[in-house]
Amino acid sequence: MDNAIAEKFCSEFNLTQEQIKVYESFYEKTILPAINRHYLFHLVTTIEELINEKQKHEFLKVIREVIDKEGAGYDYTMLEKTINRKMLRLFSIILVPIESGKLKARTHLIKGGCGVLITYWKQLPKDQIRILIAHELGHVANRYFFNNENAASEDGLASLFGYIALQDRNDFYLNKTEPFTRKYDMQIYNEMVNISNRKHM
Repeated sequence: MDNAIAEKFCSEFNLTQEQIKVYESFYEKTILPAINRHYLFHLVTTIEELINEKQKHEFLKVIREVIDKEGAGYDYTMLEKTINRKMLRLFSIILVPIESGKLKARTHLIKGGCGVLITYWKQLPKDQIRILIAHELGHVANRYFFNNENAASEDGLASLFGYIALQDRNDFYLNKTEPFTRKYDMQIYNEMVNISNRKHM
């Protein structure tokens, strides 16, 4: 952080230089490495949510049948609210970097159908990792949305999905990021102060 902006944070928000250093260090050493490991994060979480939404109806149906059969003592309403509020995830996509393997990237089903692991060679360039993960997410889409994971064209369909997803991201980076960027750090600070000082949003 620029010294002038750090001083402004101290005077405007009654912070100390030490607090600023602690938060900057936390972001750089903890948050940033985690962000860098989460390739195509928006796409991964969107697919997770869509699969969770699809699976929750079947899950709740089975739970309801068990509760009806076993009798009182189970709070179905609370469970249903928990799932509908997305506090309980039924399906997860986990990206796992590995040293090497038979394939540069691969999708592994987690036993019980609660998710998938996508492994990828971590030493590959980041742009190649993104392409491989987009392709593997195509395999996930094939299985959970199109029910054609065993089709002869499965690999081609996975590549098609990956292409469409990456083309959308490419368009976003090329044409739609300008409203979210600031030429000067001071602009970010000034907007932060203005929004923080508003009484009503």
